[in-house]
Amino acid sequence: MVRLSACLIVKNESLILPRCLESLRSFVDEIIVVDTGSTDNTTEIARSYGAQVKHFTWVDNFSAARNESLRHASSDWILYIDADEVINVANAGKIRQVITQEDIMGVTVRQCIPQQSENIAATFYSEYCRLFRHHPAIRFEGAIHEQILPSIERIGGKVLRADIVIHHWAYAATEDKKRCRAERNLRYLLAEVKRVPDDPFVHFNLGMTYRELGQQDIAIRSFHCALDKDDGHIKRELIGQIHLNLAKLYLESGNHAKAAYHAQQVATYEPNNPVSYYILATLAVANNQFNTAIKYLERAIQITKGKEGLSPSVDLNMSRIYLELGCCRSTTGDYEGAEAEFIRSIEYNSSVALPHLLLGNCRFMRGDLAGARDMYERVLVLDPSREDAQRGLALCCSRK
Repeated sequence: MVRLSACLIVKNESLILPRCLESLRSFVDEIIVVDTGSTDNTTEIARSYGAQVKHFTWVDNFSAARNESLRHASSDWILYIDADEVINVANAGKIRQVITQEDIMGVTVRQCIPQQSENIAATFYSEYCRLFRHHPAIRFEGAIHEQILPSIERIGGKVLRADIVIHHWAYAATEDKKRCRAERNLRYLLAEVKRVPDDPFVHFNLGMTYRELGQQDIAIRSFHCALDKDDGHIKRELIGQIHLNLAKLYLESGNHAKAAYHAQQVATYEPNNPVSYYILATLAVANNQFNTAIKYLERAIQITKGKEGLSPSVDLNMSRIYLELGCCRSTTGDYEGAEAEFIRSIEYNSSVALPHLLLGNCRFMRGDLAGARDMYERVLVLDPSREDAQRGLALCCSRK
């Protein structure tokens, strides 16, 4: 039977580690936990789940710590995972099945990262090689944002793209912890860029880190530098991500022409990302081009629902997308079409007052006073402070 080792590096993860280890122990043959200096009871928790705990002095290098975990593994295959991630039963089964294939050296999986509820993106998916054969030539590279794939490619190993999903526990860190982590990452990345100044992946990660720290101008320069450094070997999806981040940054800064250019570029490199079409719809609305915005929003919906024949790299907040689509239709005078979109928005999230209010407004415009009154009353149940719903209700009553 093919054996599988799960390898983790940890430090002070006592609050989140149990959830991860609980998801692992039912399908892996051994768990290797390399602790880099915990001062809480992380190591005790790891041992309670049957993990082998090894200690490693932190040397400001994630690859060094990851490679230490590989040194202690004894199985045929390695799964590397972080303490804030979990694998459900269905994906565990897929992992056990895929490692029985004899002609592959590695497997890429999709990391599922949920977002805050108010975001237009509900979930992001990132593709990484997380499963690979235990081979002496396969080792992690890079002081930060470490990668295993280059070493597999150097020995000519075949890598399979799989539909396996690893779920990331996105809200495990506080805002202070996230900022401290970004500041730490920036230090490491600045050291990396001195060591490998022409590596576009390092410049991409610098851009992401500067953006996380709110330094928008430097983030833009870093993303452009990543594009300039491309020698044709960057993954197309990564180029798509660079253009998408530039589109977002230029949109935020008010440079609509550059935002539109980079959003359009995303479709070339990452056609399964619907956010670029949402950005283009936003720009169209800003220019009062509502029919154009409708087309872009419809395309974003098609991609999110997988109707383009691709697995979307982002799941959009469908309640909000349909809400905005309804607003565009309403502005063009298509009240019946707008009603249908607002109803879809409510179907995805019935606890939000705004789509009920806008649905009531559409019904009022069409002369359906009873239907409008019903919606305004529902709005006031959801949010009694809505004066616009109170006025709408009063208008309905006055026109009886």
